[in-house]
Amino acid sequence: MNRIFSGSKRATRVCAALLIGGAFLGQGALAQTNSGTGVITMQAGQVNTVREVSLAAAQRLVANGLDHAAGNEMRLAISVVDRAGNLLAFARMDGASIVTVEVAIGKARTAAFLQGPSKRFEDMINSGSPSMATVPGLLPLQGGVPIVHEGEVIGAVGVSGSTGDNDQAAATLIADSFTQL
Repeated sequence: MNRIFSGSKRATRVCAALLIGGAFLGQGALAQTNSGTGVITMQAGQVNTVREVSLAAAQRLVANGLDHAAGNEMRLAISVVDRAGNLLAFARMDGASIVTVEVAIGKARTAAFLQGPSKRFEDMINSGSPSMATVPGLLPLQGGVPIVHEGEVIGAVGVSGSTGDNDQAAATLIADSFTQL
């Protein structure tokens, strides 16, 4: 059987799928394959560039939080997540309750998902929108604050172990300290 395309069957299928898919969209091909290298190049507008907090920065933020908590005689759990809510850095201080582990992580994830303080979610529920409590993966407790760099949420901090107000204040202080790293 004669082949119209050269190269592997898989590469042929991928190229054909991209060309056919582009034709269906009415925009021509979304990608082109360099026949010499087999490298697929996407057209402009098909890829987004995102920024997120680094592991090194997350670890320094947790250290800042531990210093703050120790100086104020608090026993906290402190978490830092990336912009998608994935855990980057975490610490539970000696004497902090076991439950603070998941709560701190949940508060940080909530702030990252909402791109705002987790207190906003708590306030929505407390002000008569209890159905919001059914949103999967979000924790309606204050103490989660986004980390913002040049107007973009790049991660979030979650704090648990004290009162809601103290957790919120500590998380805000930690998130704000990103600008001094």
